Amino acid sequence: MSIKILATADLHLGKSSADVSGSHASTKYTWQKIINYCIQNNMDVLALCGDIVDWDNRYFEAVGPLQRGFEELHRHGIAVYMVSGNHDFDVLAGIAGNIKLPNVHLIGAKGQWEVQKFEKDGQIVQFAGWSFPARSVRESAFLDWGLPGFDAKYPCIGLLHGDIDKPGSEYHPFKLDELVKSEVNLWLLGHIHKPERLRQNPDVWYLGSPQAMSAKEPDGHGALFAEVSPSGIISVNQVLLSTVLYRTVEVPVSAIDNETELRDRIVNMLVKDGMDAENEMPELLSIVYQVRLTGEHITINEVERWTRDIVQYNQLLTRTTISVRKIASRLQPALQNLEELALSNSPAGVLAHTILEHRKGIVSPFLNRLIADWKIKANYVYRSGTYTPLLIGRRIDPPSDHEGMNFIINECNRLLAELNGQLNS
Repeated sequence: MSIKILATADLHLGKSSADVSGSHASTKYTWQKIINYCIQNNMDVLALCGDIVDWDNRYFEAVGPLQRGFEELHRHGIAVYMVSGNHDFDVLAGIAGNIKLPNVHLIGAKGQWEVQKFEKDGQIVQFAGWSFPARSVRESAFLDWGLPGFDAKYPCIGLLHGDIDKPGSEYHPFKLDELVKSEVNLWLLGHIHKPERLRQNPDVWYLGSPQAMSAKEPDGHGALFAEVSPSGIISVNQVLLSTVLYRTVEVPVSAIDNETELRDRIVNMLVKDGMDAENEMPELLSIVYQVRLTGEHITINEVERWTRDIVQYNQLLTRTTISVRKIASRLQPALQNLEELALSNSPAGVLAHTILEHRKGIVSPFLNRLIADWKIKANYVYRSGTYTPLLIGRRIDPPSDHEGMNFIINECNRLLAELNGQLNS
């Protein structure tokens, strides 16, 4: 018999997926899905790699669902091994201590490496881990590496939370090389919400968040299933559990002449993409789209007016509701004489020259000045009191040069199309 393990991280219990209504958007719903999956698929262990509780919600909102879940797992003989992250460094230990269930094990409390053994029918797997002792940790835990009680005869799975290869991070920076040099056979990591396999031999995985929480977390999310054979070989597979999917669909509009044709194209593309996703992801209940308009058009502003109301779109497929949260334009002006126009000193010529340089990968001095000015204004907005709660929770990133360039080039395209329309009217 093998030992079956389901692993996840970054649940942020108490939060809900953005731009989605319904109980399935809540991480409490996700937590219950994880519990149900463990029971229905005869898991032996549930491994949790930090930030199970969200900092903003903390103890009182999390303790009830966590306790019920742990008790349900206990009734079915399923053990829980977990480490805390930066969001739940104090709360997770408090909850585990108050619940006092024999199946729930917090590893590496107070920032000390620890090994705990799980045994089933004579087969043993070791869980090594380290838990955040404070909300901010600026040095690698591997500076104090050591696994008291580690036994090289048995496979070892590492549970850890932090920022890999990001020196200077306040959320436990450590190196991939430090993981590779350890005695651990499989590393399961929390903190980064995008699921990703970083390397093999040994396997190193960022588990990602089990539920997609915003448009910054696209594609499929879920948990990782690890199976330890009697000979100690560990196999891993991803399990898609998220009920929410965020996705971008690019809609070419170059040959479209009217609003009805554009609307039909967008809806048809969304429905086809949604049905494909619904077939691939059996747990899916909501898809939230960003529609990106691409191609060339002579009247960019008019095309954008045609799509202004698409954010109200909402349609039920077989079981999944699809909606649109945002329209983004990457349209370029349909001009035959862009190179010729770029030679003139007119406003249209300056815009055309800037666009052509950008297409060649050149950032002109004019564009550089615009980006610098944009960043000053964007940073002013970013640091305004309105966004303080998001800054504290680190849920928004500061404006970047890349964002500024995209914004400015889009505006250049829009203005040039408008000027060209005025000149030709």
